[in-house]
Amino acid sequence: MSGEFNSALLLLARQYRRASQEQVAKDAGLTQGHYSRIENGLTPDGPSEENIERIAAALDFPSAFFFQPDGLSGLPLSVHPMNRRKSAVGERVLKQIHAELNIRLIHLRRYLRAVNLHPELPLPAIDVDEGGGPQEIARSIRRAWSISDGPIENLTDYCERAGILVIWCELEKGIDGVTMSVRDLPPCIFLNQSAPPDRMRFSLAHELGHVIMHRVPTDHIEEEANAFAGELLVPEKQFRRSLIGQRVTLEWLARQKAYWHTSMAFLLYRAGAVGDLTRHQSEYLWKKISALGWRTREPQETDFSYEHPSVFPRLIKLHADDMQYDLETLKLLLSTNVSDLKRIYGPHLGRGRAGLYAIK
Repeated sequence: MSGEFNSALLLLARQYRRASQEQVAKDAGLTQGHYSRIENGLTPDGPSEENIERIAAALDFPSAFFFQPDGLSGLPLSVHPMNRRKSAVGERVLKQIHAELNIRLIHLRRYLRAVNLHPELPLPAIDVDEGGGPQEIARSIRRAWSISDGPIENLTDYCERAGILVIWCELEKGIDGVTMSVRDLPPCIFLNQSAPPDRMRFSLAHELGHVIMHRVPTDHIEEEANAFAGELLVPEKQFRRSLIGQRVTLEWLARQKAYWHTSMAFLLYRAGAVGDLTRHQSEYLWKKISALGWRTREPQETDFSYEHPSVFPRLIKLHADDMQYDLETLKLLLSTNVSDLKRIYGPHLGRGRAGLYAIK
């Protein structure tokens, strides 16, 4: 193998497989103490070639994976839980997310060698206090991106035109979205592909708020990102006009959902927040929504169409269709086995020539 053994990637691979040191050591025929020293980079001359092969087999990773020079990015600044509570995200889940996203970032570095991305829209970094607060920053982004009054037709398209990679993937249950911003890559927003379209769209707006406003974690970043998302998707001034003389009912919320492309629950919250809904009306409607089970999942007949990303799928298909990479070539490019490639990129690997990318 060329290059030096990267022990940080060994930790990453183990977390990705959700395996313990004890389990990997046993499968590789090593003592746990010996394996631990290898994983922590404490063997003076590095692990032997034989032990690397044993560990690679135990983790089902190509040996070449451990000789890549990539460093690891830390845990995401914010993990966006479905129920909006940080406590819903346990340490074990965070470690698996950390591993999954770092592997994806390693892959992205290889994929992006073949292209030059040129953003069409500005993507400013704006301090929350200097920018006048989350709502004012959302208004400034609407102006900077020349978004007309009313609902945003396709927020995913705007984000991609601003240079953000929007990527659908399988995230742990309870996680809607994750943002990864690292120095040598475009900002990446990973969205849970299992989420309904209303929640996915709000999560994208929420994560966009993190990209623009947040560089270090604070106690208020989640509330700030929510406030940004609310004003970006449903501007208060316009929404307040729609409430004048209007009786808010579930039917009215459903019509507004179709117009604004946000959830009924969010619109009800928004109506209460702008002050045009009495406490009694608000409590009554929330009870009805809870009784109908709509807090968890709103009726499918109220769903609108998903906003599908285009840049990331085109990047994958460029290698498949134009550059004619088959799975074995991708395995070499990404130092990742074929079964993992199919799991991670399956939806985008179905159009290769001669059925090379057929998913079985």
